Amino acid sequence: MNAMKEVFRRDKESLMKDANIYVVTHKKYKLSDYLKNQGYKLISVGNANKVNNAGEKDNTGDNISEKNANYCELTALYWAWKNDRQSKYKGLCHYRRYFTTSIFSKDEKKYLTIDDAEKLLKKADIIVPEKQYFVRSARENYLRCGYQEDLQITYNVLKEKYPEYLEIYDKVLDGNWSYLTNMLIAPKKIFDDYCEWLFDILFEVEKRTDITGYSIQEARIFGYISERLLTVWLLKNQYSVIEKHTVNTEEKLNYIKEIMIKLKIYQFLKTMIWKIRNK
Repeated sequence: MNAMKEVFRRDKESLMKDANIYVVTHKKYKLSDYLKNQGYKLISVGNANKVNNAGEKDNTGDNISEKNANYCELTALYWAWKNDRQSKYKGLCHYRRYFTTSIFSKDEKKYLTIDDAEKLLKKADIIVPEKQYFVRSARENYLRCGYQEDLQITYNVLKEKYPEYLEIYDKVLDGNWSYLTNMLIAPKKIFDDYCEWLFDILFEVEKRTDITGYSIQEARIFGYISERLLTVWLLKNQYSVIEKHTVNTEEKLNYIKEIMIKLKIYQFLKTMIWKIRNK
């Protein structure tokens, strides 16, 4: 029995070395020992030197840390792509938002572990948050935090670099849902392929976009655009996905809403409102 436990322990340690779910933070934050033991690794972004957290910093190695005000958590995504060459699986979540196995709890012991992720990724290509549905189109939803010109420039870049994505891009923006928050867990190849495609587009969009006069929120343009592009990329490449619930540790749980989402009632109502608005 002890020998079997030792084998299990070594197997888990081996997996841990081969997998990282990066927890992005821009503020002082301490990751619990429990989460560290479940495959989570803290990465500080933007003002990494000032907060002086343990863990990784997005201003080391090959990085775009200076772009954090406009790229948000994507500076951590870029860092994981360029500097984590060893992990078999890579993922991204937020210091206040995690993938979870329960809709009724904020307990960190309910957060998705690397073991959980590995099992799920035997059934699908990538783990993403549950779809977020809108009563408006995804295009109109974006315009609450950005400008139509942002989307048009992105369209133009896609037309030049990846024209095969244009049809899906329009379909996503004209639809009423997206995979938001820039959270995902995937095998290294898929994770890296996505990053290569994404940043090739965003860097070109950045060159063509004048954000002078943008508010602090609007200036987060590339973090917002990437949320729409993840959905485009997944649909175009026909990756199989597993959608997992996420919990915001800073918000009070709304049990009625969570039950409605679980039963697909919330999504149904939003879609019905969207369809009525578009008649």
